[in-house]
Amino acid sequence: MNTFIKYLYKSILMYLVFSGSMIFAQNSNDALRLTIPGIISNARALGMGNSYATLGNDYASIIFNPAGLGLAGKSEITGSLYYRYFENTATFFGNTNYHKNSYTGLNQFGLLLKTPTTQGSLVFAFGYQKDKDYTSTISFDGYNPNNNSMIQDLTSYNDDVPFLLGLSYPLFDINDEYIKDTTNIEGRLNQSGTVYQEGYIDRYSFGTGIEAAEKVYVGFSINYLNGRYTGDREYYEEDVNNFYVTPTDPLDPKTAGFNTFYFNDILSWNMDAWEFRFGFLFNWFDFLSIGGSAKLATKFKIEENYYLDGYSEFNKNYSIELDPSNSGLKYNITTPAEFTLGASLDLSLLKVSGQATFIDYSQMKFSGDLVKDLISGNNKIIKENFRPVINYNLGAELRIPFTQIRGRAGIMYLPSPYDNDPENFDRVYLTLGAGIIAGDALRFDVAYSYGFWDTYGDNYSTNQSRVFQKIETHTILITTTIML
Repeated sequence: MNTFIKYLYKSILMYLVFSGSMIFAQNSNDALRLTIPGIISNARALGMGNSYATLGNDYASIIFNPAGLGLAGKSEITGSLYYRYFENTATFFGNTNYHKNSYTGLNQFGLLLKTPTTQGSLVFAFGYQKDKDYTSTISFDGYNPNNNSMIQDLTSYNDDVPFLLGLSYPLFDINDEYIKDTTNIEGRLNQSGTVYQEGYIDRYSFGTGIEAAEKVYVGFSINYLNGRYTGDREYYEEDVNNFYVTPTDPLDPKTAGFNTFYFNDILSWNMDAWEFRFGFLFNWFDFLSIGGSAKLATKFKIEENYYLDGYSEFNKNYSIELDPSNSGLKYNITTPAEFTLGASLDLSLLKVSGQATFIDYSQMKFSGDLVKDLISGNNKIIKENFRPVINYNLGAELRIPFTQIRGRAGIMYLPSPYDNDPENFDRVYLTLGAGIIAGDALRFDVAYSYGFWDTYGDNYSTNQSRVFQKIETHTILITTTIML
């Protein structure tokens, strides 16, 4: 491709929708987004650290252990509201930025029907549950003194974004054949950005719990999962020290005095899947309960839209703007099976429960209509970088003597799914809750969860523009149950 053709191609690209930018590509974080368990349930379960595999007797059993539905003493209608507050303290090249995001919404609405039986128990449940909430954010701002940048990273892939913005240019051999793109930018830029993430996965469920033998319960649930996700990122690179005075595009003298590179990309998902859960529970003299559940591997169908916009600015009020582009893809992500075992003790005034859940994150998998090399590359990265983990939940419920008031506390410990991550990258949630039963027909519960962990993210490449993050989350959940 000679010089004239390359630059003619540039002018054409300015008016076309392109989808090959390396600013964004599907990666293992997308699979992780679907796999890490959510913590939203009902207020009683959350107050006890979601250690609910052997407690049950209400609608929440449909997502923890469907066998627990069989413990229900009455039919009921239940509904929940929740509030989530997300805080992120980011450290970037010595600078600290604090950012927050929040969401309030309906969490659960369910109907539990206990059918008449001559012996044993048969209970059905139908309803809606908020399975995951993706509300989060990050903001960072710092000077990167090293010889790297997003501009250089994209140019190394011959990406057209810096080329279209006059920040890179083509190299040719002595026969005027195109070799690659290059750039005069050599790092030493101030880098800043903000990312807002929002979205959810909703769960529409049908389940049943049966007393198959005396004090032995089995159950299953069929769940249709449907959701949306949006990640909106703004990113800047700026020459705050005026290093770049010569043109960044040798054929365009107006690109002298580079000031700013900016892009805004928005990733949007629509997704759905069918999920199947099975469980068992053994209740020994209403004192000791032992149970377990299994969630089968779940294939999500993803419909993705990717929006990209950007500009570059130079001295003398000269700027180049990208025409906004949209591109769409359809592909699949399979999340691994989950296996839970738990036990609980009923000590009259005090109930104590614990459970462990096994998840092998290395079994996450891409498939579908993506480029084959991208599918195989992502799946290889998953196998090499992720590990099996065991999540732990522990909870307790204390009945205040001579009252219908319950106090609750719990903890959730979710180890990082990445190989060799330090312990401070594990997610920890501390929970508190309370409940009151009003007569025989009304139950009111409230719970609070405080979560914390460390993580990091790379703006590009590996450990060249890394943002270290301290995450804190606050969740308040209120549940009202009417017993029929």
